[in-house]
Amino acid sequence: MPTAYETEIKMSFGENLKRLRREKGWTQAELAEKADLKSSHIPKLEGKSGDPKLSTIYKLMEALGCSADSLITDSSKMSGSQVIKAMIERIEELPEQNKNILLHVIDQYCIAAGIEKTFSAEKKWFHIKYMTEATSPMVPNPNNPMKENEKNQ
Repeated sequence: MPTAYETEIKMSFGENLKRLRREKGWTQAELAEKADLKSSHIPKLEGKSGDPKLSTIYKLMEALGCSADSLITDSSKMSGSQVIKAMIERIEELPEQNKNILLHVIDQYCIAAGIEKTFSAEKKWFHIKYMTEATSPMVPNPNNPMKENEKNQ
């Protein structure tokens, strides 16, 4: 079952346009005014019948301050890098305090991932070292001490 995030990013042009407009807190009429389009054109673009001209896409990009990718990319076909790029565009629109919070969260996550990777590598090394010592006849295994009668044979 897809997560809410995965469901959100699988959008058409119209859904992308609606999401970007709502993130700005604009009505359809406000977007039409800012993009110098007819107010009756925005609902059509946000609906399933929207098939914009290139000049309309440029006007919308200018008004929304976004890339063409944010508007036209079928997000179900986006690579991880493209999704990150779209997220960065959205983050850039946030207030400075919110940006700092996200940067802190991302930084802490990266630190935790690095620590996990380090400990995972150390655990693997410890496991290999321990298993080598445990199976070596020269090194006694504390978990499997030989019985006295086995030592004498």
